[in-house]
Amino acid sequence: MSDNIRRVAFTLAEVLITLGIIGIVAALTIPTLIAKYQKKEFASRLSQTFSILSQAVKLAQVDYGDIQGWVYQAGYHSTISTDEWLNGGQENLITSFVKKYFIPYLRISKDLGYNRLMDVGYDKGFVRKDGTSIHSGGYSYYVVVLNNGVYVFFYYNHNSHSAAYPEGTTLILDPMITVDVNGKSGPNIIGRDIYAFELSTAANKFQPFGANHAFDISGLKTVCDDLGAGSLGPYYCAALIQKLGWKITDDYPWD
Repeated sequence: MSDNIRRVAFTLAEVLITLGIIGIVAALTIPTLIAKYQKKEFASRLSQTFSILSQAVKLAQVDYGDIQGWVYQAGYHSTISTDEWLNGGQENLITSFVKKYFIPYLRISKDLGYNRLMDVGYDKGFVRKDGTSIHSGGYSYYVVVLNNGVYVFFYYNHNSHSAAYPEGTTLILDPMITVDVNGKSGPNIIGRDIYAFELSTAANKFQPFGANHAFDISGLKTVCDDLGAGSLGPYYCAALIQKLGWKITDDYPWD
């Protein structure tokens, strides 16, 4: 080899500096890329799940008529004692409701029945993005897993805490439906992979929670991002995503 050909090589220091720069760039870009992928994937699965559940409701309407006439639908007044409500009443009502109006019209891979969130893998329950709880792991839902892996949680909300009512009080029972679009794999945060829906008697259809409220996109962004104590704001995030054309845009309150 000719003596005038120089050998080129990197010193150890140069290699370490290069690797350090690559590491810094990766640390800055990988979280952004992951978030971008999750936004696209979660929005797509949310839209798909909304379509699946909407179709199930439409099929049930063929058999049972308008939602207003469904037993234990929102606004239906059920006379139930406090003792009965707290000792199996809710389980019996929501179980019969789900088995009648939903399960026959859904393709499910697992029927997990009526269980506490912690017993189906949600130890922290449903939380906001700051980690505060909306429903703890001790809350009970009727849970099914769709064929696409989405977890669906059916729950009866009522007009106030049942323990505050005397024997034989009339409760207004509002079925709520919450979904986890990527199963238990996380982050299990409302407004990220967990979203809420409702059966609207006013609109006679299945829709994102709060879709009847007169919020524009700006208002829904504010409500969806509300992390105040006791706030149900993140439950409105599905309504926001619907208004955004089933997309999680850059200005969506993700972080």
